Amino acid sequence: MPSRSIVAAGAVAAACCALAVAPASAAPQTNSPVSEITPCPAGTAAEHPILLIHGTGRTVEQSLGPTRQALIDDGRCVYGVDYDSWGPVSESVDLVTSVADRILAVNGAASLDLVGKSQGGLIARAVSLRFSDRPTNPIDQVVAISGPQLGTGTAGSGGAGALLQAVPNLATALLPQAVIDLTPDSPYIATLNSGPLTAPGVRYTMIGSSYDELVSPAVAFIDASNVTNILLQDGCPIDHAGHAAEATDPRTIDLTMHTLDPDRHPDIRCTANNNAI
Repeated sequence: MPSRSIVAAGAVAAACCALAVAPASAAPQTNSPVSEITPCPAGTAAEHPILLIHGTGRTVEQSLGPTRQALIDDGRCVYGVDYDSWGPVSESVDLVTSVADRILAVNGAASLDLVGKSQGGLIARAVSLRFSDRPTNPIDQVVAISGPQLGTGTAGSGGAGALLQAVPNLATALLPQAVIDLTPDSPYIATLNSGPLTAPGVRYTMIGSSYDELVSPAVAFIDASNVTNILLQDGCPIDHAGHAAEATDPRTIDLTMHTLDPDRHPDIRCTANNNAI
């Protein structure tokens, strides 16, 4: 069984409480049930929690650590789920949907924001679609940072798609299922994108970089009325952050914070980034 952990963090001494009493950077606990997720720490905004979803082969801390800390410093209730990011993406979406539902239930919250990096950005959108059958979708905002919404690219644009086109038999021989699922022509991507790409009532912000080596803006952005696509280099050409560097890039963090709460975070930095991780 995959290793999973879900933790909630708040502003009070960066307290953590949920499946594992440990920060999001700790090693995931094994087979922790979703039923053990506990309410937000006292003193945090429990009426509107945030769930962070990491990228492939990473943890919440590695994918979104500085953003997580900025949210905690802001008094927000922040959950993070460490899932098996090498397994089938559909199973990860099942898990994160269950986690989101549980977070809403234990806090009596009407809404929840999702912030995902890379694969986590795709999962965040997929989870929001799972709630479309409810009278009111409890997902308020989805922020996807370099999320491969249309797959990870094709030959000539990098990513797993290029690898599979170059060596097609490698798919069944060596590659993890998640990597196969994230290719643009995979059955998973085809099924996910066969209907509406977004859920009514949900606000989506897709953040991408022209210097991203794995997920180009061409596959990270979606053309829909409730989607805002933001290129890091728009208004800041000196920011050359690539896929990994986006995790700690000041402009990416500020754009995320501004999206979630523009009144409290009106300023967005423009700092030189030479793609340093």
